[in-house]
Amino acid sequence: MGCLRHVAGAFSFLEAEHLVGRSGLAVLRIDESYVSAQHALIRWTGSSWELKDLGSRNGTNLNDMAIKPGQAIGLLRGHRMSFGSEAQTWELVDDSPPRAMVVPLDRPGEPLFIEGDILALPSPTDPRDTVFRAADGAWHVEREDRIIALEGHAVFESSGRQYRFSCPELAPDTSAAGGVNLLDRDLDSVRLVFRVSRDEEHVEVVVQRRGESVELGSRVHNYPLLLLARQRLSDAASGMNDHSCGWVYLDEFVRSLKVTPERVNMDVYRIRRQFAGLGVSEPARIIERRPRTRQLRIGTGRLALETI
Repeated sequence: MGCLRHVAGAFSFLEAEHLVGRSGLAVLRIDESYVSAQHALIRWTGSSWELKDLGSRNGTNLNDMAIKPGQAIGLLRGHRMSFGSEAQTWELVDDSPPRAMVVPLDRPGEPLFIEGDILALPSPTDPRDTVFRAADGAWHVEREDRIIALEGHAVFESSGRQYRFSCPELAPDTSAAGGVNLLDRDLDSVRLVFRVSRDEEHVEVVVQRRGESVELGSRVHNYPLLLLARQRLSDAASGMNDHSCGWVYLDEFVRSLKVTPERVNMDVYRIRRQFAGLGVSEPARIIERRPRTRQLRIGTGRLALETI
């Protein structure tokens, strides 16, 4: 993604609207008297980056040449820009498009990039909250008790820390696993086959779609997914409508697995992360949640169980 490097070595990863200045609203905040509150703007146009001076007192230079206030100048990799002084000279070292990210406000230079439309907070090993993109393109933060809608530059709290959400209007990243890419294929178009040993010590999952097959192997987190699949198949067999099929209460699910809620959260994230790696759209939907009632279920009814 787009990135600036300061002459002293610091980096600033570019957001789609990258304000430079002393203001607390600035993404690249430079607390120097010769830098104006809103000094300049670096912006992604959809195909390239451009630089605009916002009427700063001490001006903005591009490759040692002053630019006119309000004039948008195209940027290329290797271009050097100075904000108010040569001491604030930054080079565009990466001119690729911006990416969706979450920026910790206590460490603004260290963004967390969202891969495959899903991100765990505060970390993948402690996924208390999950940032994800829904089918309509809207972004949300999922918590145990509620789901919060996110908009560009929204500030939100997670585990006692504040973050800023930044998302350009771009297509989701592509990714592949096992050499097979299922990108842009809705979860409803795939079939999950569970191959279970008689002692249930080994649970393998195979993802199938129109002749394509991806073996996910035997993973520890496959077992909770198997239990959710069994519940959904059982409810469907009893004649329950699809909207109501498969839901289990988190507390009961935790007891049946004999684990902690934190362990279930980690398994849910690992399952979602695995499907994101396949390129399946809406990977968060492989495990659906109802935060208010603390229920969850497997997000597809196209399931099959086999004994191995």
